[in-house]
Amino acid sequence: MPMKRQPVITGLGIVSPIGIGVDEFWAAAQAGRSGIGAPTQFDGSKLPLDCRAVGEVRAFSPLDWMPAQIARTAGRFSQFGIAAARMARDDSKLDAAGIPAEHIKVSIGTAMNGQVDLGESTFSAFLRGKPVSPWTTNEYPAHAATSHIAIDAGAHGQTTTFSTACAAGLDAIGWAQAEIRHGLARAAIAGGTETPLSAYSLMLFHSVGVLSKWPGPPEEASRPFDQWRSGLVLAEGAAIVVIEDEEFARARGAPIYARILSFASTSEGAHLRKVDETGEAVASAMMMALSQAGLDAREIDFICAHGNSMQDYDAAETAGIKRVFRSHAWNVPVSSLKSMCGQALAASSAMQVVTSCLAIRDSLVPPTINYRVPDPNCDLDYVPNVARTTRVRNALIHAHSLGGSHVTMILGAPD
Repeated sequence: MPMKRQPVITGLGIVSPIGIGVDEFWAAAQAGRSGIGAPTQFDGSKLPLDCRAVGEVRAFSPLDWMPAQIARTAGRFSQFGIAAARMARDDSKLDAAGIPAEHIKVSIGTAMNGQVDLGESTFSAFLRGKPVSPWTTNEYPAHAATSHIAIDAGAHGQTTTFSTACAAGLDAIGWAQAEIRHGLARAAIAGGTETPLSAYSLMLFHSVGVLSKWPGPPEEASRPFDQWRSGLVLAEGAAIVVIEDEEFARARGAPIYARILSFASTSEGAHLRKVDETGEAVASAMMMALSQAGLDAREIDFICAHGNSMQDYDAAETAGIKRVFRSHAWNVPVSSLKSMCGQALAASSAMQVVTSCLAIRDSLVPPTINYRVPDPNCDLDYVPNVARTTRVRNALIHAHSLGGSHVTMILGAPD
């Protein structure tokens, strides 16, 4: 039985609606700058009003991150993944670490993979009797981004793809840290990537009634925990981290953002769309993570919330926090990145990991913007509208997925 190791995060990479790269992303997050606006990748003028606010990644150039041949044939979700993974590898100096290629693993989460930019366009061409792209077969599978990232990194260890909807990025990081912890890998590249934006996909989300119905400016449409929240804003992006064994990382002088103290997951097992507003399953995942980490709830300094701006989801998350933290629930800062970036499905939960690492590093909690009217059912400290300087030694991350899955990870500051 291999000796257990302490997994740590040594590299960060992000492609988001509020910035490409950690520095640009974090500056916008601290400033409470929204990345949500009207769509530019397609004409949304004839769509229902709740389909006209999206979180797009703007000014992304794939040629900045990959050869032209790859850029021409890779789906946008693969391009985002390659870019974010390269950032994380550069940040951690992984390529110069001397780790045998077979000891580096890759795990990536995605919910909609290449359905939008490849699947839709190829199917449309087929219906019109036009030639179909030969690259769609390679890029449509969810595993395409994972494979691209492994090839680009020269990683020969196991490659795994998670498709657990919105929690897939966090699930991928959770799996990777477990491989490190149990001595089954020396390093792992893990996270999530997502490009779900199209007129058709928005209409799908519209049909189930989950999109924000905010009548005002699109940058105000995502308003987690606010009384006037009315639904999520669909978004795109990617976030990737490098995870290593702490002993090895310290020996080679790698930067350490955080220790991964625990990872836990539960399921309501009740309904695909609805969520239990009592917060029982939310609380169960959080309690399991606290127990694994050997922490008391009062030792958590920041909750990086799922907070997707849906009435029932935000209420359930708040109720779960209250169940776990009891009287301390009103003392711990809770923040939702989705207020600025929107709901990028699998990428969002990985973005929460990057956010929590930076909060620990800089002792700063980003705000939940657009929180204007308090909801009696959502009455915690959501760090409204303005970032806050405060010590963050332990951060708890919560993500929710289709079917009532709840995932929690706890990060701790490096010694």
